[in-house]
Amino acid sequence: MIKNKIYKITTQEISEIKEEMTHDHSLFLVELDGKKIQTWEDYIIEVEKKFKFPRSCEYMWDRYLDWIRDLTWFEEDEYEDNKIEKFALIIYNFNKFSRKNDSLKRKIIDQFNRLILPFWEEEVERVVVEGKAKSFKVYLVE
Repeated sequence: MIKNKIYKITTQEISEIKEEMTHDHSLFLVELDGKKIQTWEDYIIEVEKKFKFPRSCEYMWDRYLDWIRDLTWFEEDEYEDNKIEKFALIIYNFNKFSRKNDSLKRKIIDQFNRLILPFWEEEVERVVVEGKAKSFKVYLVE
């Protein structure tokens, strides 16, 4: 069974993990720099671009949650000749992420814990026709 989780780790730990990730062609890796993300707009612009959302979320939470729990464009035509079965999000400098808006930081992490990770862990199989559970790990690097 897949267990999706958020990990708080060090720079050295992520270096070791990332080395393994680079050899896994079934993994789609997204990396964000927390120093550059101070607002909701900063976050959503980066997520849309890095996860290659087909359309903008127009800064709306509901649209963001729809797209991040969709990601079907990675299944269509086997994305870049690889069958994507896993996702990983690394947020570097997490201690500087949304530094002046702690409630935004908590809300984003809460959405992953309550809605996004459980969806990819098992809910997708119940609510999406032919939906398949996928590994989705989030690494918060201090």
